[in-house]
Amino acid sequence: MISLFIVVVSFCLSVNDVQAKDYGDPAVDVNTQIYDDRTVDAIIQKDVYQLMNTVVDVIVADEDGTEDKTSTGSGFIISEDGYIVTNWHVIDSSDSVRIATSDGKKYIAQVVGKDEYDDVALLKIDLSKSARLLPVKFGDSDKVKVFDRVIAVGNPFGLGKTATPGNILRKDGNFDQVPAFGENKQFSSYIQANVNINYGNSGGPLFLEKGEKVIGMITAFIPGSGICFAIPSNLLQKIIDQLKVFGKIRRSWLGISACKMPSDASSILLGRSDGYYVANVSEESPAMSAGIQDGDIILQVNNKDINKKINVEYLLNNLPIDKVIPIQIMRDGKKRMMSIRVKDYNDEDISFLDETDNLIKDIPYEQIEISGLVLRLADICNLTKKVKKKFRISSDDSGVFILFVGSSSSDNSGVRVGSLISQVNGKRISNLIDLKAALESTKGKNGVVLYVKDPLMIKNPEFVVINCGNEKSQKKEFSR
Repeated sequence: MISLFIVVVSFCLSVNDVQAKDYGDPAVDVNTQIYDDRTVDAIIQKDVYQLMNTVVDVIVADEDGTEDKTSTGSGFIISEDGYIVTNWHVIDSSDSVRIATSDGKKYIAQVVGKDEYDDVALLKIDLSKSARLLPVKFGDSDKVKVFDRVIAVGNPFGLGKTATPGNILRKDGNFDQVPAFGENKQFSSYIQANVNINYGNSGGPLFLEKGEKVIGMITAFIPGSGICFAIPSNLLQKIIDQLKVFGKIRRSWLGISACKMPSDASSILLGRSDGYYVANVSEESPAMSAGIQDGDIILQVNNKDINKKINVEYLLNNLPIDKVIPIQIMRDGKKRMMSIRVKDYNDEDISFLDETDNLIKDIPYEQIEISGLVLRLADICNLTKKVKKKFRISSDDSGVFILFVGSSSSDNSGVRVGSLISQVNGKRISNLIDLKAALESTKGKNGVVLYVKDPLMIKNPEFVVINCGNEKSQKKEFSR
């Protein structure tokens, strides 16, 4: 097994270097230079080539199709029919995404779904009927142990695939415990390893030593440290399943904002320095219905103690939807056990879409992101008569129709499924071309003002401001 790692640290291969016919019979160069000059075991080297064939280059392209080599990341194949997973930050809001496989072929990728919070994007490429890709096999990330040997495969700096070895240093960590990441903690949990990676490794797989199972996806690293972080495979598979079905992640919602208590206040009230409290309770939320109040100190959620080892934000976002769970709080110095029914953060939008799914499922749309707000929009001219009738859209209406509203970091309650956007920053729009041109002119400004009309008159037409000035901290270093 030692020879395997001696081999992989020396690889810095281009796409053509790792090409293999039918995956299984790559040309094995037994004269490859290795650090201790020992003979390479051809079978082991063949396994490394096979492993590399499951990894692809994810290439970001401009709207005109020009590839940006500085924005090339990694991804890996999860099914024979063309599903590929990578990081959200690799593709972000790019105009076009392309995939380069190990046989040198390039494909235009469809973005099936993506989730900024967990930094995951699911892509799909169309293959010919006879074509098949070599997918990875997932391992059980819950069973890995500290000091287990691992291999990271990716495309650093866009120069070609490399395989680098290391050890697991930590599992089930939280990003808010990593000082180098500052306050940017959108990632839920991680596996930490001492694998030396670089920009371009993001989205690549973290294999167990033998290369037969993926136990994580490389997500971030601290430059110069030799330390990287990976999303555990068990969590990754759950995210992939939801992205396939919904195009997004259905997150639980209690309607509370949980904040960390000042350590001295926590020490006085709880006898420890890691307490959390309810800073806000949303109107008509499950928490308000359950009797939760501002200032309550949170002790347990769904039978899990709240302390510095728990990622509270992740816990609140991943409770069982539509289930009644226990929550223990402290109020007036007394512990209270309460019951609360968990709702879906996007219940309203999902239910509204479900009612009209058969009507709108085949309508051509474009997906647009505005500072974290994800919208799927369609031109009115592409709507069927039945859709126009259901949503009471008249021949006098203009703008673009909202098919889908994703979660946002800000309150954009005025943007609803079934509504029309008819103005952008005071400029009237008639179609998607107008909207994209208007959005282009807002670059560099602090916010985008949308005029949103609800044809069903559930709400009056209103101006909705999408704040573009509250970008997240950039202290974290990504390995795009």
